[in-house]
Amino acid sequence: MNPVRYESTQEPLDDEERELMDPDNWDWEHPIEGVTVREPSVTLSFTREEYMTFWRLADARGLATDEFIKRIALSAVSTAPAGSRS
Repeated sequence: MNPVRYESTQEPLDDEERELMDPDNWDWEHPIEGVTVREPSVTLSFTREEYMTFWRLADARGLATDEFIKRIALSAVSTAPAGSRS
């Protein structure tokens, strides 16, 4: 398991953000519980031609395009060598 990282992956935009990003300024004794509103997701970008290829293949299988792409990605992960999965 990877250790938890508290440092930012980007530079703060201003002094206020710098202060908010500093773990030394966080209230570790009184944490606020967050509530996930919906399932986390991502956005992928394709050219029109790439998307239309996915759409045609998905449609031929009776699937929505996003479900088709998801199945392809999960299939690729399941067949990948163990060392290449992170």
